[in-house]
Amino acid sequence: MAQLFDGLKVLELAGHVAGPFAGKLFADYGADVIKVEPPEGDRSRHEGPYKDDIPDPETSALFLHLNTNKKSITLDVNTEEGRGILRRLIDQSDIVVEDFRPGQMADWGLSYDELAKDHPDLVLASITPFGQTGPWRDYRGSEITLQALGGPLHLNGSSLREPLKSGGYVAQYHCGVAVAYACVAARFRVAMGGKGDHIDQAIYEAQAGFRDRRTVYATGYQYTGYVAKRQPPGSRIAMGPRPTADGYVNIYAGGTKHFLPALDLIGRGDLKEHEDAEKPLQLYSEDFAAEVEGSWMAWLIQRDKREAVAETQQIGLLGGAIFTTEDLITDEHYRSRGVWDQVTHPKAGTYEGPGRPLIMSETPRQAPRHAPLLGEHNTEVYGALGLADDLERLRSQGVI
Repeated sequence: MAQLFDGLKVLELAGHVAGPFAGKLFADYGADVIKVEPPEGDRSRHEGPYKDDIPDPETSALFLHLNTNKKSITLDVNTEEGRGILRRLIDQSDIVVEDFRPGQMADWGLSYDELAKDHPDLVLASITPFGQTGPWRDYRGSEITLQALGGPLHLNGSSLREPLKSGGYVAQYHCGVAVAYACVAARFRVAMGGKGDHIDQAIYEAQAGFRDRRTVYATGYQYTGYVAKRQPPGSRIAMGPRPTADGYVNIYAGGTKHFLPALDLIGRGDLKEHEDAEKPLQLYSEDFAAEVEGSWMAWLIQRDKREAVAETQQIGLLGGAIFTTEDLITDEHYRSRGVWDQVTHPKAGTYEGPGRPLIMSETPRQAPRHAPLLGEHNTEVYGALGLADDLERLRSQGVI
């Protein structure tokens, strides 16, 4: 049975996380994704962790995750001949994802308008920290900067300390999802007889519109002028992360609907008679809040995290266990859903990694192909361009 994106040709001129994640979402569902890397390799190849903690551009866990099912070629696009080859690759592609600095493609004579003259159905997605236009267009942006400007970093952590960055590359992954969605939408228009498109995607803008709290609070500010603030530890009674006998859970027992049944569950039904019991939690007296929190903590610490979650879910409370990496990989529920792919890589060996995120009834899951070795597909791809006899020269001149 065919894969979702069979026949779709995607050229990935992007490195690190945002662009490669967009490319991965196409590759994992059957698109032919050619990843163009500089001769030294994608930046993510040089970022750990590595197999056995030995730095190796072929065994970076980040690269292995982001580049399954792709082909890799090397090309120095800073050379004139390299840009000529790049133009030929673009002309054969349905979608191009690039993350050069704003205006770089135009400086090379490869602006969207120029490319679209002979390729009107081309979809070109340009990823930058702050967009192709505006006063910040030439600013650089790190993950923490992008989370701070676009996401709810100012709401993360305790009010007694500085704001906390969310772990990993949240902003860039969000951007990758947004870019993939925009490309699919543009290709749908092409399929309906329309033209292609140039997608100008700023990473911080994808973050601003993606994270639920920033979106909600931004809307609320329009109504009231209220700027949300971080709360001190323990200010949210019977909700949020709390310790158990073997780790942590995040269970929501706030609000009358959830709070009163929770009091019965933890053996403190007597507290339902207290005058504060049906008030909003911010109106609890200090004594009542302390009594509730102490009883809640005592109940949790006598149970392991899965047991606590099972009991609270049975009475309709929201929440779940806070999993360690080991918990996640060994959990029976995830295993029953087939979340993990087993991948065999010529340098990294055999390992398990997260597979494609969607289960589709008419698109069977394909066996994953390992992330490519650097330049692994040079002969195949350049041979198809008629450059088989030029490979040694191109290598010796540093073009590939």
